[in-house]
Formats: sequence, structure tokens, C-alpha cells
Amino acid sequence: MSAEGREVVVGLLADPDLPSMVADRLHDSLEARLTAQVADVAVRWRIEVVRDAFEARSTYERLLDRARERVRTTDWDLAICLTDAPLQDAHGVVVAEVGADDSTAVVSLPALGGLDVVRRTRRLVATLAVHLAVDVVAPDGTRTPLRDDPHLHRARTLRVLDPIDPDVSGKIALGHRVGRLRLLLGMTRANRPWQLAWGLSAALGGSLAGSAFGVLYSSIWMLADSLSGWRIALACIAAIAIYVVWLVANHGLWQPRVTPTRRDDVPTTLRNASTLLTVAMGAVMFFTTLFAGVLLACLLFITPDYLATNLGHPSGFGDYLDSALMATVMGMVAGAVGSGLEDDTTIRHATYGFRERHRIEALERDAREQEAS
Repeated sequence: MSAEGREVVVGLLADPDLPSMVADRLHDSLEARLTAQVADVAVRWRIEVVRDAFEARSTYERLLDRARERVRTTDWDLAICLTDAPLQDAHGVVVAEVGADDSTAVVSLPALGGLDVVRRTRRLVATLAVHLAVDVVAPDGTRTPLRDDPHLHRARTLRVLDPIDPDVSGKIALGHRVGRLRLLLGMTRANRPWQLAWGLSAALGGSLAGSAFGVLYSSIWMLADSLSGWRIALACIAAIAIYVVWLVANHGLWQPRVTPTRRDDVPTTLRNASTLLTVAMGAVMFFTTLFAGVLLACLLFITPDYLATNLGHPSGFGDYLDSALMATVMGMVAGAVGSGLEDDTTIRHATYGFRERHRIEALERDAREQEAS
């Protein structure tokens, strides 16, 4: 069939959570991007999105092989699989792997960082799609090497590695130092730290009860008035740290060093750093939101005259801020204690994205099987 008027079906196979959200955003915009990128060739692009945890149904060691097996029976011309599983090899962080013998690629969203993920993914997926659809966009059948693609050259942190394994034609990777930092931020983004702020009902209840006590009792206002600014700041930092340490230690979120389950898996140290950053960001978001609510409650229910009577001097907005901060500190500590009532499954669901939860469950299942044997 000639390239004139040919329709190319691009399948986006997306993991749950972040990859599915990104795939939905790409569904309408990717076609226009592809049309503009190969404007000199008359080809129609059609995008199909399938949401599926393709890694969970396979025993292949490499993620690219698992993706290839999942799309083997589809009628797609090419398949690009989006995952929130972080990947790396001996050279550094891997953004994408491209199959040599078929039209399949895997894109690791965490390697694209924590910001502007949709735009970065759109650019990368469009470039990979054009590369894989060589028989359509290049009449002579010549595939332009990824390392020579001008669209990748515009992303200065990207570099294309020479193949190491015979089943991989190219890997798009990031530089080691920049890549590790971007990967850490991307893993944290995939874990949705904002969900931790309100995903724990027992912790939320404890925080609201503790903060209410601080708002209603004048001894807290007097304590806040007696403390200097740096002491109040130190109390806030300590409360957030207690919340983070309690969650991580009490619910086993810190993972022991284990042998990677895949050859392209990232080390445990990086996963633990992502866990710590996820919980810390969630705790800061929770503290900030709780403080805003407590401050509003103070302004509504504590009159300036009554506050001045208890403090023994004229009151101002700064006194409301200090009182609200101390009440929030009490709420954070109470929330940390309340989180102890949550079960580990609830904590992990609020802390991790789908792929990381699946990995931890698999590790625990393997450990139980080893103990049973």
C-alpha cells in the first residue's frame, strides 16, 4: 500500500493513575502534533487509548518485553506504552526503550520529571511514533536514527544511547546527575503527594481535634505569645518532621535493600528517597491547608478584645498568626498519632502510585512464599 492516504493507528497502552491521565490528555492533541511533524507525507493518524496494568500479567524480566507481549494481538500499527515504573541502566536514567524488531516502545513518565509532564510526553511520544512508523513516513523505508532526530536535539538533557542488548534498538536516556534528580521528582509526582494530605481519615480526625483544642483554649494563645518567631518556626518544622517519621517508621514505608525484580529496576535507595520526599511534601501540604483553616477559625471565633484581655496587651494580626501556628502544630502531632490507627494498606494507597504499590505487594508475596518454603 502506498503512503498516500494511509491511516496509522497509534495505540497508547497506559498504566493506571498518572499514565492513564496523561494518555487521556494526549488523545486529542497527539494527532495534531503528528500531522504537523510529518506535514510532507499524506498520512492520517488515529490514536487509541487502552488503560491496563500490562506489567502485572507477564513474567518477562524486561518491561519492554512485557509491553510487547501485551500488544501482540492488537491491530495497532505501532504501540507506545506509558508507565510510571522508573527505569535505568548502567549508563543512567532511561526515558524510553524502543523495540528493534517490532513497532513497540515504552516511555517511563517519572524520567520526564515532576512538572509539565503532558507536554514533555507529547513531544517524546510523537517523535517515537514517527520513528516507529518508518514504512509510512519514509517511502524508502530508511529509519532515521534516534540520535539524529532534530526533535530530540532540542531537549538538551536527552541523549540516545547505543544498543547494549540485541533486542533493543535504542534507548533515550538522561544525563546521570540531571537524570537522577529529575527521576526522583518524577517518581514523587507519580506518587501523588497531595493525596496523602487528605487520604488518611484517622490522621485527619486527630489533626482537626488537636487544632480545635488549640483554637479554643487561651493557654495556647499565651504560649504562642511568649515564644519568639524562631521558636515557633522550629516547632512547626518539628511537627512536620514528627508526622513524616511516624508515618514512614510506623507503617514500614522504608524498604530494606533488595535485589531488583527487573534488570531495568531502580535501586532501593532512590525509591526510599522518593518515599521520604512524597511523605514530606504531603505533610507540608497538609500543614499549610490545616493552618489556613485554623487561622480562619481564629479570626472568626476569637475577638480582638478577648484575645487582648488574655494576652495582657493590644492584639494584632501577628498574634492571630502565632496562635494559629501553635494550634496547627498541635494538630499535626495529633494527626501523626491518629495515623497509627490506619492500616498499612490505607497508608500505602495514600502514599504510592499504582505501580509502586504493585511492586511492594509483589515483594511481600515473594517474601511470604520464601518463608513458607
